[in-house]
Amino acid sequence: MYYFVHQDRFESILGHGPTKSSIVLLNGIQVDLRVLSPERWGTLLSYFTGSKQHNVRLRELAIKQGLSLNEHAFVSLEDETETLCAEETSVYEILGLPYIPPTLREDRGEIEAAFLGELPQLVERNDIILDLHVHSTWSDGHLSILQMAQAAKRRGLRCIAITDHTVSLGIARGLNLNELRRQKREVKDANEAMGPDFTVLHGTEVEIKADGTLDFPDEDLADLDVVIASVHSSLRQPREVIMPRLIRAIANLHVDIIAHPTGRLLPSRPPMDLDLEEVFRAAARWGTILEINSNPSRLDLRDSHVRRAIELGVKLAINTDAHNEEHYDFMHYGVATAQRGWASPADVINTWSVNDLLSYLARDVT
Repeated sequence: MYYFVHQDRFESILGHGPTKSSIVLLNGIQVDLRVLSPERWGTLLSYFTGSKQHNVRLRELAIKQGLSLNEHAFVSLEDETETLCAEETSVYEILGLPYIPPTLREDRGEIEAAFLGELPQLVERNDIILDLHVHSTWSDGHLSILQMAQAAKRRGLRCIAITDHTVSLGIARGLNLNELRRQKREVKDANEAMGPDFTVLHGTEVEIKADGTLDFPDEDLADLDVVIASVHSSLRQPREVIMPRLIRAIANLHVDIIAHPTGRLLPSRPPMDLDLEEVFRAAARWGTILEINSNPSRLDLRDSHVRRAIELGVKLAINTDAHNEEHYDFMHYGVATAQRGWASPADVINTWSVNDLLSYLARDVT
């Protein structure tokens, strides 16, 4: 505690005590440090990883059993004796609940689902074996196709899709059709170099232009393994203009995935003015996959969107949008977002085998 409040990176000290200290950093963010003995760790961790609303529900359940609950312990309302929890699981056991993972602790139905034995089997980082949104030096990436494949394999992946930008996105050195066709040769060479245990798919992140058309014609998109479509320009168009633009791409049978669907950037750029209910219903209708972009500047879709998309039957892709090797490490952010949206492995195409993925992408929607 002494070290914590004697740093040179804070603006002010709000409090300094044996179990709690608080400081305000130079950027205005408040940071609290809590220290309790190991036998109280479970209640402490549970208290600070649940939302306020989730914690209120837990305290209500405790009161029904004649207990109060705080970060220190359960306390008997009758004689004030303490029940300590060294593990989080013990907190939920005392309340008569199965363990609720931290990513579900939002009071969005998880307690009711727990009582009914209907908590979802959440997708985990280790379930992800494919990354379907990867850039190379052909556009604005920093490594070759082979180098990106090798980096992915080192992180336990079995497949990536190279999806470089298209010509309308000049700032990202987007590819024209001739370059896309030449790139196919390099993808083939990378596949041969990687051997039978790893697959490099040839794709594109095709630009959805301001008029709703795509950068490449359908016959060229049909020649690719994976087609991602995305909006990078004219994001401030009014809803009556941007919605038909996006829906047209969703309904294109050669478009497999819509990348970072709302277009937001954190913290600087708000999302596009979309009717997301209509977007989700269109994606479900056409079998088009919506992306959870794992880059911490995007996290798009967000958790509440994920939950609703799943309810409507939409399949999701958790991708890193990697432009270099380190970007693969963003994957856990996307997985956490998916978990908060109650996503299971079956909802996320990155958990599928390459054959199952390609079978789905070859679907015939009528």
